[in-house]
Amino acid sequence: MGAAVKRLAPRRVLSLALAATLAASVWGTAAAADDPLLPADREVAAVLSQSPAWRAASQSIAAEQEARRQALVGPHEWVGSMGAAQRRIRDASPGNTIEWEAGLERTLRRPGKRDAADRLGGSRVDLAQAMRSLAWREQARALLDRYGSWLREREAARVWAEQTALLQEQAEAVAKRQRLGDAARVEQVQVEAAMAQAQAQAVVAEGRARAAREALERQFPSLAFPQPALLPDPPASPTGDADWIGAQLAQAPELESARRELQVAEEQLRVEQLERRPDPTVGLRVGQARDANEHFVGVVFSIPFGGEYRAAAARAAGARAAAAALRRDEAERRAATDAGLRLRETQLAYGGWQRARLAQDKLEQAAQGLARGYQLGEGSLADVLAARRLANEQRLGAAGAAVDAWLARWRLMLEAGRLWVESAAAAQAGG
Repeated sequence: MGAAVKRLAPRRVLSLALAATLAASVWGTAAAADDPLLPADREVAAVLSQSPAWRAASQSIAAEQEARRQALVGPHEWVGSMGAAQRRIRDASPGNTIEWEAGLERTLRRPGKRDAADRLGGSRVDLAQAMRSLAWREQARALLDRYGSWLREREAARVWAEQTALLQEQAEAVAKRQRLGDAARVEQVQVEAAMAQAQAQAVVAEGRARAAREALERQFPSLAFPQPALLPDPPASPTGDADWIGAQLAQAPELESARRELQVAEEQLRVEQLERRPDPTVGLRVGQARDANEHFVGVVFSIPFGGEYRAAAARAAGARAAAAALRRDEAERRAATDAGLRLRETQLAYGGWQRARLAQDKLEQAAQGLARGYQLGEGSLADVLAARRLANEQRLGAAGAAVDAWLARWRLMLEAGRLWVESAAAAQAGG
């Protein structure tokens, strides 16, 4: 199975890279539409590269690089030994003799083990780099979520402020009719109650927007966000489904991490298979005995016999490689599913906003018509207030749909590698 993975990997990588290139050309000109709403890429890179999660992942890369150097050198080192003894001899000539012995030995790694250890160390470095990319993407996702929450609350506060202003105008119209003797006292009470409700909702919405803004600034300090007075209409949803799905798969950090994990497991399996043949130890020993009347020099050679311990380690490594292959397969299926869902969500969010905006226009036209009729002495105030309430509810829904459409677009761009990419400059800034 591992060989098949290696044969298919170059073709898969090439096809996904081509898909990413096509997607980039499809939406390359549309990225300018996001500039008024998003901070500059270099500012986002500076903030994300200083996040503790990303910096910790960078330290993991450095640790794996040192571990790779350690694996190249190997665990075997020269071992020196020195021993001295006094021998007592009981015979016709009793006496004591001083004996000593010194040795120097080292275990020698079998051929192939050093290269296998180097490949394992390199695959661990690649996995650490993939995990750092995953940490970067997770931080970028969190940034989008926080920013989207603030946009949603800010738009709600804006809508309620507009509703309060409209009801204030309506209250002035009622007061004018009262001065002309053409409005009952109860209408003044109705419009004041409606305005009080709108003011209360506006205060709550403004507070929620402020809290969302503070949460965004606490989690991502020193990052300035554009604050346009009005949220622009979201651009049209992308086309070319296959290209965008392929671009997301080519940039999916979870998928890359699963593949690197499988590579590590396969290299570890090769190491354990080689370790079933133990390394021999060679050494030199020198010494003297009988008060320097005897001298000796010798060579020692020892080799352990591989047993069940080493066999069990190889079987365990094989099981871990099989498990990693299954996790890779699951990650591929999940990534393909998520890529398709994310694209559909972007298209549905844009379509939902279009319908919500159309309904908003119709209800606002109806409310304005009833308000003009009331000013001319036609219709009732209750009908005007009810129409205003329905129009405001639809404005809230349309504003939320617009935020959803923008967020879906940004999430798709992020996952396709078109927004806030982990660049070499950001890696340098993060250490």
